[in-house]
Amino acid sequence: MTSNSAPTGVPEHVRDAVHAAGWNGVVLPRTKVSDYTVHPVIAIDAHVWADRVTAGQRPELDRSTLALWGAWTGDLGAPPPRPAVSIVGFVSTATRAATALETLDALAGYGAGLWIATGPRRPRTLTLAEFDLTSIWVVHAHPARTSVLVHGRRGPVHTAQRGVALRHKEELLFARALDSAHAPTGQAVA
Repeated sequence: MTSNSAPTGVPEHVRDAVHAAGWNGVVLPRTKVSDYTVHPVIAIDAHVWADRVTAGQRPELDRSTLALWGAWTGDLGAPPPRPAVSIVGFVSTATRAATALETLDALAGYGAGLWIATGPRRPRTLTLAEFDLTSIWVVHAHPARTSVLVHGRRGPVHTAQRGVALRHKEELLFARALDSAHAPTGQAVA
């Protein structure tokens, strides 16, 4: 799934930074995830999305229900719905590097992190080293050009495990994508 559109409410420099990092997914408008305000980037499974919308299966936000779904076995009958979205990562537009680092580190168990540094100068070498150490992407968005300064990891940290918390975030972002009037067209957005 590849395309270049995005829901309204996503600044062009955010879409440009996600594209420069080579992330494939839909960039959502700013939203709170675990008390941190970020631009989530999601991959949409168009078939599951269509099946869930057609069946009237809205996002499930009750954690106990999600825990039951995670423990589902075949002898319990028809399986619960699969996630309509998966998390690619999160984009921080914080003006302070320390704030972006804290935010993206806190969300590292769910997906990759990308900080957009703005302004006429690149961040200091020491600042870039901190992001490199934590495998968080840094993109410098300057009016003249957007450039990747640190190549981070793809996906969540390697110690992350699939569980209720991740499924809850996927369902929250499914709801956010529905609310932002985004519907898959068989193509993801970069």
